[in-house]
Amino acid sequence: MNSIKTTEQPAVKNDKRQTIIDAASEAFLENGYQNTSMETISNKAGVAKQTLYNYFGNKDALFIAVVDQKCDYRDNATMRSSDIKSENVEEVLKKYAQSKLADLVSPENTAMFRMMISEAIHFPNLGEMFFKAGLEKDRLLLVDFLTLQNQAGNLVVDDPEQAALFFQGALNAYFRPKFIMTGETPSKEAIQQYIDYCIEKFLLLYRPTP
Repeated sequence: MNSIKTTEQPAVKNDKRQTIIDAASEAFLENGYQNTSMETISNKAGVAKQTLYNYFGNKDALFIAVVDQKCDYRDNATMRSSDIKSENVEEVLKKYAQSKLADLVSPENTAMFRMMISEAIHFPNLGEMFFKAGLEKDRLLLVDFLTLQNQAGNLVVDDPEQAALFFQGALNAYFRPKFIMTGETPSKEAIQQYIDYCIEKFLLLYRPTP
């Protein structure tokens, strides 16, 4: 009699993957990267250790998946749309900035950031992984958006790379260091006031003159 092969349904597979990521995130934040074993993660997730390797290959790949989710850097379809209207640019930048500043003062993301500062001194490859999955991925998304807007004539950006660094730097410069050092969460009003100011000055530089 021929044996019947069963395959995991996509929804079940995705649920199990998320369970593993959640368990790994908890373990990394509790123990640090170096002191977290795949066995520890498998115990927290309630799965066999081999299952971790089946899904992610190794601890580095699992860590990258955790960082991707913690940083929550999602490709925004609006930012990549080739037919975006010029009057929507300000709104897109506003949503982008709100998302980034929410990430920067998130307790979970801040805990990950602190862990990486500690771990990267001894394990530079982890620092590189964290940087690429977070700030660098964020920067490239912004570069793509500004390049698109320049091509569409909605903005006049002579150097999208530098313009992205300028805008990204403005968002990163104050609230995260203050939150890390003091634990003080800025008010929504303070964040929005700062976002509005940054966008106003940014568009003064790059919006086409009539």
